[in-house]
Amino acid sequence: MASQQSASAQASADFVFGTFATDELRLARLRAERRGLVHAQRITPADPLPGDEVHISVSIGPDIAADHVACYVTNDGSDPQGERGHAHIGQAVLLTHSHIEWDTLVWGYVSYWVAALPPQKDGTLVRYRIEAWSEHGSAHWACEIAGVVGGDPPDDLDPADANLFQIPNSPALWPVRRQGSYAYHVDQQHVPDWLRDAVIYHIFVDRFAPDAGQPFATPGSLSGFFGGTLRGTLERLEYLNDLGITCLWLSPIFVSPSHHGYDSTDYGTIEPRLGTIDDLRALIHGAHACGIRILLDYVVNHVSSAHPIFQQAFADPNSQAAEWFTFTKWPDQYLSFFGVTDLPQINSDAAPARQYMIEQAKFWLEQGIDGFRLDYANGPSHAFWSEFRAATCAVSVESVTLGEIVETPVLQRSYMGRLDGCLDFILMQAMRQFFAFGTLNVSAFDSFLQRHLAYFSNDYVLPSFLDNHDMNRFLWVVGGDTRRLMLAALCQFTLPHPPIIYYGTEVGLSQANDVRRPDGSGYAEESRSPMLWGAVQNAELRSFYKQLIALRRSAPAIWRGPRTTLTIDDANGLYIYRCGTGQPSALVILNIGLDTQRVQLPEHTGYTLALTSDPASELHQTMCLLPQYAGVVLWEQ
Repeated sequence: MASQQSASAQASADFVFGTFATDELRLARLRAERRGLVHAQRITPADPLPGDEVHISVSIGPDIAADHVACYVTNDGSDPQGERGHAHIGQAVLLTHSHIEWDTLVWGYVSYWVAALPPQKDGTLVRYRIEAWSEHGSAHWACEIAGVVGGDPPDDLDPADANLFQIPNSPALWPVRRQGSYAYHVDQQHVPDWLRDAVIYHIFVDRFAPDAGQPFATPGSLSGFFGGTLRGTLERLEYLNDLGITCLWLSPIFVSPSHHGYDSTDYGTIEPRLGTIDDLRALIHGAHACGIRILLDYVVNHVSSAHPIFQQAFADPNSQAAEWFTFTKWPDQYLSFFGVTDLPQINSDAAPARQYMIEQAKFWLEQGIDGFRLDYANGPSHAFWSEFRAATCAVSVESVTLGEIVETPVLQRSYMGRLDGCLDFILMQAMRQFFAFGTLNVSAFDSFLQRHLAYFSNDYVLPSFLDNHDMNRFLWVVGGDTRRLMLAALCQFTLPHPPIIYYGTEVGLSQANDVRRPDGSGYAEESRSPMLWGAVQNAELRSFYKQLIALRRSAPAIWRGPRTTLTIDDANGLYIYRCGTGQPSALVILNIGLDTQRVQLPEHTGYTLALTSDPASELHQTMCLLPQYAGVVLWEQ
């Protein structure tokens, strides 16, 4: 039991950031939220169509005394206002008490309230606020945590928040709440089909390829500049096309003082180190000619402290720029990305900031990009994303919005209708626990997959990945064992949602040190080493990924079809499932065990070998032989 607990702790520490990174943070946050007035974006249907009546739900925890609840609603884009059930702007809808539950986690009673909001026509942005009050007491507004500040606690800090973000060996961080100006957009938009079948390749532009075949620079640390450019990426399109990639996700390319670009100072200009707008246009043109789409990494949550707008706000609290940010004690205390003062947080609900972020996104779509990967998408409000998605779809109905939401599936699912999907961090964690850390057995992993895939709507895409730029590379975690990487990738590519490959994974790129220091601090740059080119690439691994991508693209309907579990063998580490029900369907056999497995195949008219992760695997008429850490995909005829 002790060794299992140690391995579980290692798996948990695999995350670099996030308010759910440890069990302690998870419990503290859940308790704090459930003790108050909580809406949590609970609407049905989650993505309303024209003419749909929309049902909303709120809960009132033991910290709130209230016997009345009202929702103030507008459908003209204005901000709803009201008081104790009387609307000043918009319409007031009173909620009805539904039921009471005992909540052991908060050790108190929680009451639930519901209401129905009227149907709306196509293209309507519905905004709403929720208030609860008692006849002789004070009023409370449904709110959500907007971010955190360091230093002294804010004057209006809720006692329930006092320990919410206290991370060992880190400075004190205090949460700041915002009154929820909630919103949803009524439309008939759906996830573009191209995204469902995409194979996405994640490029850190500075680390992928310099111009004209030049060697990478050699800065003094991994925080320096290695010289990758947009032109260099363009020159490697042949490599990416040969690999079979259908979509590139580029790390931020806007003006920034850092190698990673997540701290921009100008969203309308490309960082000169990386190239020019003409270089981007050339890359878009070249990629589209190969059938490859382009996603830009877009950061709405925060900017660099050197951004001119923040500098204006920092200099003058009465300036119009101050509305863009949330100062709790001007000028030195303000909302920022996890308390990092160099990354002040944008108040995306402020009209000027909201308009700026949306207009800049529309500009880049007009240049020909195909959508956005949205950094820390759970920072801006759901109301912002409702408006953002409507505005970007108006420019290009085929454009996509994918959020980075390092949170619970409950919160991830709440973005349906606001985003096209989110990166599947929950699946990533389970995949690493199963294939890398060994803390999940076959039955637990299969049970997770069945429930996880059923939990989300088919009209919400969850791109899968094994690693990224903020955590240890998978190959590092498994000590360079490419067998386990290939086995995990084989499973990843036979799941329904589009797979992501982090640059270099397909050729054996790893890292020199762990992203975690002994003191618990994170150093994500360890997983951002320069791309391997030429003879240093692992040719066998690259060939496997090329075959894997070809398999994925050859029969996309099979992987998106029904999945049937056939064998779960915890003792031997054997996992068999069928993808699809037609002719052909695919049989996937994974051996996560330590011994060679002789697998008796289900009765069928015949099998052909589609792909194996280990050449030593053997297929006979009714039997398959799999070495340790090997997997196969068989076509069932």
